[in-house]
Amino acid sequence: MAEKFDDDMLDDLFAAARSDSRATPSPDLLARVLSEAEGLQMAVPTPVPPQRRSLWAALMAAVGGWPALSGVAMAGVAGVWIGVAAGTTLMEDTLGLDLYGETAQSYLSDLDDIYAFDFTAEE
Repeated sequence: MAEKFDDDMLDDLFAAARSDSRATPSPDLLARVLSEAEGLQMAVPTPVPPQRRSLWAALMAAVGGWPALSGVAMAGVAGVWIGVAAGTTLMEDTLGLDLYGETAQSYLSDLDDIYAFDFTAEE
């Protein structure tokens, strides 16, 4: 019941405010407010055509920028340095030496028996 009373009271207050002649703004005030608002509005900017990026800039953006590219470059330099400085000492198996070019060819089956084709297997 209190809710109905509050709604009726608010309706009466709004009706009284609408009928009060002091609550309506003067035309002079409205003109001043509108002229000030027009002065504060920004002009519509002219559209600028998008700049075409070079292939290098597109590649840099795809990789992730300079931080990512510097990490890739550092990993490449470290890989070349380790490969050249180590020589054949890290490649003691036949496949590593074949890749380095020092011995005859080896086959994938030389690495482990699981890569070999089993001719004795029966279905």
